[in-house]
Amino acid sequence: MAVACAGLITAAVLVPAPPAVVPLVVFVCVAGPIVSTLELARALAVLREPAAQLRRELDRLPETPHPLGY
Repeated sequence: MAVACAGLITAAVLVPAPPAVVPLVVFVCVAGPIVSTLELARALAVLREPAAQLRRELDRLPETPHPLGY
C-alpha cells in the first residue's frame, strides 16, 4: 500500500496533474494506509477470538491423569 501510494504521488507530481486533483491524491495516499491498518487490526482480532475462546473452555476442564501414566 505504501509503495502504491508513493508511486501515485510521484506520478501526480511528475505528470502535470490538475491543481484540483493534487489535494485529493495526497488525501488518498495518506488516508489509505491508515484505513488499511485499522482494517487489518480488526481482521486479526476476529481471527484470534476463536482461539482465545477455545483456550478459556480448555482452562475450565478438569485435569485428569493419563490412563497409561504418561
